[in-house]
Amino acid sequence: MDDKKSNDDLLGEYNSTSVRECAALCQRECSFYGFNPQMKKCRAHKKIFTSSMSHEGGWKYYSHDFIPIDCKDLYKDGHTNSGVYEIYPYGTITSPVRVYCDMVTMGGGWTAIQKRVNGSLSFDRSWTDYKNGFGSPEQDVWVGNDVIHQLTKEKNPFLYVSITVQNGTTLYEMYDRFSVSNETEKYQLFLAGPATGTLGDSMLNTVSSVGDLSGMSFSTPERDNDGSSGNCAAVSIVRGGWWFNFCYFAFLNGQWSPAEWWRPWHPTVEWGTNVRQTIMLIRRH
Repeated sequence: MDDKKSNDDLLGEYNSTSVRECAALCQRECSFYGFNPQMKKCRAHKKIFTSSMSHEGGWKYYSHDFIPIDCKDLYKDGHTNSGVYEIYPYGTITSPVRVYCDMVTMGGGWTAIQKRVNGSLSFDRSWTDYKNGFGSPEQDVWVGNDVIHQLTKEKNPFLYVSITVQNGTTLYEMYDRFSVSNETEKYQLFLAGPATGTLGDSMLNTVSSVGDLSGMSFSTPERDNDGSSGNCAAVSIVRGGWWFNFCYFAFLNGQWSPAEWWRPWHPTVEWGTNVRQTIMLIRRH
């Protein structure tokens, strides 16, 4: 890197704790910025330099309009360690969302929309909670139906579901297309195959049409949008938000043991007492 050219084009160097904060510091006259996570520093530049700068001394450089929309963007940018990151599904640095990114499974770049590691957090929640999201991406979390809609609209990403059972075995199922509509349309689920994996398909082509969840609206205990005469979400052995039909063969948001949780994933996992962890991941094609 040419030090003289760098000094001529350097607008300033600032303390910064994240790429998002660095982007905000860059402001209007800055077209290029660098962030060093070890030094917690940000550099604002007038001009875009060559790619030879891109990893100089721990610095990573971005054009002003670089905003990671999801974990796939972060993976492509060189972030290969699984963990919690900030993404910007709304396309602006003023609306960050903290998510867990799986950077290992099937090539990495997966964004977690649901994650349960020990059942310490209740998923028996209201419509508003499911709309806005709840929990912590480090532990148990529902990222929020508004965010899921934003991440999946016009993208139809893969959906990867895994359940770890009590003996430590992890089973998975992956669907080729997954999207969720907006709140006005009651967060309607669209799901398409092929479905492949070791769990078996319990959401789409099930043993009965009443288990097909594609096309179903989201329901919560106080908001009934399912295909049955009652409210599946309010049944004592269910109690949680989901895309219920009549009612389901797959449901990952049930009450953790010692409460009864029926059919997390029929017929592979019949009771919640056998569930140790769950996760739902999405990734753009």
